Amino acid sequence: MSIETLADIEAFERTPLEDRMEAWTIYDLVARGAAIDPDNPVIHYILDGDPEEEPLSITYGQFLTRVTQTANLFHRLAGGEAVGVLLPMVPENYFMLCGIPTAGILAPANWMLEPSAIAGIFAAAGVKTLVALGPTPGFEIWEKAERVLELIDGIERVIQVKGPGGAVDPDRDFTRLMAAEPGDGLAFGKTPAPGDTAIYCPTGGTTGAPKLAPLRHESIAYKCHVYGWVLGFEPGDIIFAGTPLFHSGGIVNRTMCPLFQGMTNVILSPHGFRNKNIVKNFWKLVERFKATELVAVPTVLSTLANNPPTVEDVSTMKPYANTGSAGMPGALTRKIEEAIGVRVLANYGLTENTASAAAPPRAGTPRYGASGMRLPYTRIKTVIAENGVIERDCGPDEIGIIAIKGPGVIAGYVDGGLNKDLFFEGGWLNTGDLGRIDEDGFIWVTGRLKDLIIRGGNNLDAKMIDETLLEHEAVELAAAVGKPDAYAGELPVAYVQLKAGATANADEIKDFARANIEERAAAPTEVLIIDPMPLTEVGKIFKPPLRRDAARRVFSEVLAPLARDGMTIEVEVLDDPRRGTLVAVTLDGEGVDREAAARRVSEILGAYTLAHEVTWA
Repeated sequence: MSIETLADIEAFERTPLEDRMEAWTIYDLVARGAAIDPDNPVIHYILDGDPEEEPLSITYGQFLTRVTQTANLFHRLAGGEAVGVLLPMVPENYFMLCGIPTAGILAPANWMLEPSAIAGIFAAAGVKTLVALGPTPGFEIWEKAERVLELIDGIERVIQVKGPGGAVDPDRDFTRLMAAEPGDGLAFGKTPAPGDTAIYCPTGGTTGAPKLAPLRHESIAYKCHVYGWVLGFEPGDIIFAGTPLFHSGGIVNRTMCPLFQGMTNVILSPHGFRNKNIVKNFWKLVERFKATELVAVPTVLSTLANNPPTVEDVSTMKPYANTGSAGMPGALTRKIEEAIGVRVLANYGLTENTASAAAPPRAGTPRYGASGMRLPYTRIKTVIAENGVIERDCGPDEIGIIAIKGPGVIAGYVDGGLNKDLFFEGGWLNTGDLGRIDEDGFIWVTGRLKDLIIRGGNNLDAKMIDETLLEHEAVELAAAVGKPDAYAGELPVAYVQLKAGATANADEIKDFARANIEERAAAPTEVLIIDPMPLTEVGKIFKPPLRRDAARRVFSEVLAPLARDGMTIEVEVLDDPRRGTLVAVTLDGEGVDREAAARRVSEILGAYTLAHEVTWA
């Protein structure tokens, strides 16, 4: 399938989705992938990103057997209830991903969170059975699991997975328990229907009340089909598995779709791409495993673009790749294409839509900085809305709230009390993101209304940061926002107003935040003390000017080295009706090579996702 235009998508949709689907549940997706070639490896697994290491390999036939055994085990133990999983990137996690939803509901959690946050996710999911990595050097997962058991009631049984160099209690050993189950077929009669919930997926890294998105079997199956159509996944492709299996993109795009297509997943480390050896050895690993898909988050892609292959044979890679929706500067996309010869397709999506909603076409002329067009059978529009009510749809290139409708949209959060403002009338998902759609159907994300900070693809809830800072005895008001970062996309920065007479300094408050925020990545990298805090007419903190101030500070700092030889630089951050947040740079000075100076400013700002323009006074 080759899509270049919106007309191609519309023509493809003339065949009903139901007539194109080959599988409707996770188990059927795996069975279909295994049927393509049961002897093809589904997983190669190494421990430390070392291309010389001999991998543990599992074939599709073996994998289907183990998924079946896993489903039979958890049907017997949990009887259709939610099962919590706290595991890194190990093969057993893949058995859980496919087997548990076949028997009940999978509830994965980020093992890097603090125990209190993990406990909140499992409590919200109603978990009674917990699967966790046993005591393992280099991991604190088991220690966190023990703390979770102290924090919440209701978990009745615990199963351990043996980690590298680790240990397990024989009576809790998942491998032993799984091996005792039949693997030639499901040993229970009632299997999931397409509309049943498969996974309770957390929607972000840190949350106050955990927002769990119930992902349906049919929604996951739809995405597995559509990724194959649009991104060109096919049997025999080899993909690096680096995105964690508690993240919707890692679950659906990076794992379930490759399994459905009969592809091979190469696990380069239990830590995923957090293992520094992976980036260091990346091109050697591509050569060693003959990888065809360059799949990584923008932060990793940026590093790879600065360290392209030299003597390594990477000819197996396709001329295009895809990355998640953390924001991809157009300049970085061009740089990667020039350095590596691979065009990066930066998609747009969110957990509430079972991952991606839009992706750039593989063919045709690229539109750097756009997030592509809507996926087939998914509808996207931008709207002007007030208090959760749509006043009108936007015209071409008019910024509004992005709304989505289609087979991937969830019915609502597990906790229905969190559904306020999640949907517009008519079942349209209110994404909380701002964007515009051009006359050719390409989507340009320009900002967001929801209070998230996206650091390296990880969603951080600013509200949690705000609430933690307010616990400091000297803080009267607190507001966390994201400041632009060329590597991570955004970094959390906090503005605080002190109580009258308080004398705390910024470093003290920053240390307090680091000690008390449940996820390390959410701790503010900078604290700024201001007075007064900007407020709305009704007394609520107004964050847009803080976001603009944070951006202005960043760009003023990165451009400061250019202010020499009589040239001055003034930076403003403005709201633009077409481009969203705009960085306006004004240069001034006599005897300066204007063309060269403006070009250098654009090169520096091109590493960021925000639009910019350079003028001379």
